[in-house]
Amino acid sequence: MPPAIISAQRVVYVPMDQARDWFLSLEDHPERYRFATHDGIQFVHGSFGEVGSRFKTRESFYFLKLALLFELFEVGETWFSFRLVSPSWAQVWGAFRMQALSSESISLYLEIGSFNQWGQFWLRFFPVAAAIRRQITREVVHVKTSMESGI
Repeated sequence: MPPAIISAQRVVYVPMDQARDWFLSLEDHPERYRFATHDGIQFVHGSFGEVGSRFKTRESFYFLKLALLFELFEVGETWFSFRLVSPSWAQVWGAFRMQALSSESISLYLEIGSFNQWGQFWLRFFPVAAAIRRQITREVVHVKTSMESGI
């Protein structure tokens, strides 16, 4: 996988197993991923811990609202990698990665990149990069808050 172009990170004060369980519970509790600029997720095939699972989202990037379809293509003990299926022109990938800091805290990362040069160009293009950076920062902050509150 090519290196990430845009990333967001936060320290989350929960044990690693609780953080992983939060992601794995998204099929049963998709509302956990709903916040101001994200309408949540809807699984159309499989669940969050399965390679090949697909889920839809509706996200707002400033004034633009997009319907997106993602597919998990790699799942590990401390990461979930997904690719944008639709729209597919940029071949965008993303990954949630978790790193244990202590028995009671993790570092949570959301990284975004592209498999091709065209997508990499757009992810570096200022207006696009700023919109995506803003969105994924909001996502990581939301996930942190949700994990820490047990919601």
